[in-house]
Amino acid sequence: MKKFILLGLSVLFLVGMLSAPVLADDTMDLIEKTGEIKLGFREGSIPFAFVDPKVGKHVGFSVDMAGLLAENLGKRFGKKIKIKPFTVTPKTRIPMVVNGTVDVEMGSTTYTQKREEQADFSMIFFFSETTFLVAKDSGIKKIEDLNGMRVGAARGTTNLRAVEKLVEEGKFKPKDIVVTETHPQGMLALRTGKIEAYSTDRSLLEGLRMKDQNPGKWMTVPFAIAYEPYAYILREGNSDFRDFVNNTILWSIKTGKFYEFYDKWMGPKGVVPIPMSQAYKDYLEMMVYPISDGWWKK
Repeated sequence: MKKFILLGLSVLFLVGMLSAPVLADDTMDLIEKTGEIKLGFREGSIPFAFVDPKVGKHVGFSVDMAGLLAENLGKRFGKKIKIKPFTVTPKTRIPMVVNGTVDVEMGSTTYTQKREEQADFSMIFFFSETTFLVAKDSGIKKIEDLNGMRVGAARGTTNLRAVEKLVEEGKFKPKDIVVTETHPQGMLALRTGKIEAYSTDRSLLEGLRMKDQNPGKWMTVPFAIAYEPYAYILREGNSDFRDFVNNTILWSIKTGKFYEFYDKWMGPKGVVPIPMSQAYKDYLEMMVYPISDGWWKK
């Protein structure tokens, strides 16, 4: 059932994009004029976009996809397009896109209809689920086990809303909901005992766990409270740029670049091993339509 829900959501999402009105595209014009694209990256969304202290810059699956986007824009305009990176947080990512600070946020943002009222989105490129990271010896196996405990989530995330909704519905009664600004802050709160469980997407929690000094101390619980379809954030009224981003994603799937990046960051030897589910494979296969070399030309 989950497989068909995800595929159905994807089809409806693409239909909505195809029916959107074509508007003037200031973003493409500005990229061509300045020779640079302003990219918003998260600081700690492992393995999608995070700052690697060893190299002192953003890295990850979505960062590699951003490099591919800049490369294709270079082909479009016949010159090198430089990436100008900005660090965004769950709270600032949409405002920074809307006000023009960045042209597109490329990380691990969940697409929702409410968020689409503020900004535009690319096609969905990944699926995850909202759950909790806890100490392995905590004994937490179901949502009711979190009763009376302090749980955390980042401000402005769908994960926080999912936790609050469950509390409102009486599904569980935590002692407190601690709101952090970033996921690394949430991990620090968990590590120092300020909270007993931290909630975000399972893929991101595994990234936080793997980067911890003692990864074996933590585990993600065996249940989910919501499902998260990831997409990139763009400004409204820039359909040409949105289509270019979508075609870059589709082209990466067709050429195998997408899978190359996936294996690099989430394969068996990746930063955060995340086996590709059959539903996800089916989704990617469904997304690939005939797209020939040279699609990036005007």
